[in-house]
Amino acid sequence: MVSDQPDAFCEFARSRGLEFSAADINAAPRDVTASANELECHRLVSLSCRTSDRPIQLVFTTDQLDTRPLSIRDVLWWLSSDSWAVERARRDLTRWAELYHQSTDSVGARRLFQVHVRQADALRDLLGEADYRVLLSLYQAELTAR
Repeated sequence: MVSDQPDAFCEFARSRGLEFSAADINAAPRDVTASANELECHRLVSLSCRTSDRPIQLVFTTDQLDTRPLSIRDVLWWLSSDSWAVERARRDLTRWAELYHQSTDSVGARRLFQVHVRQADALRDLLGEADYRVLLSLYQAELTAR
């Protein structure tokens, strides 16, 4: 269904002067014998704001068959979803792990939690507290609309 309403994430980005750039990067596959259809595309994304001189950089990984161009909406959606989970868990590893059905005994889960916490902190630093909360509420609204 196509909506006449502008996308809330795109409108948020426009009104706050957010911009992003993305560059394809090569990544060595972990399994060189894997089928070429199983390989993923990696993009280095930089999200910047006119009020900050410290952009957020992250690597986006997508299926190589996904040919859709990356958009600011994608960037904000993923950043807000990860940050929303961190905040919903009150920045507590055990609560966060429960949301994702992960074990706190997993080194990978603990490392991912720390990545998401640092990412949430960087997003808050970039946007400021008030806009950070607005962005998380946009994500929450999209969750409840499903």
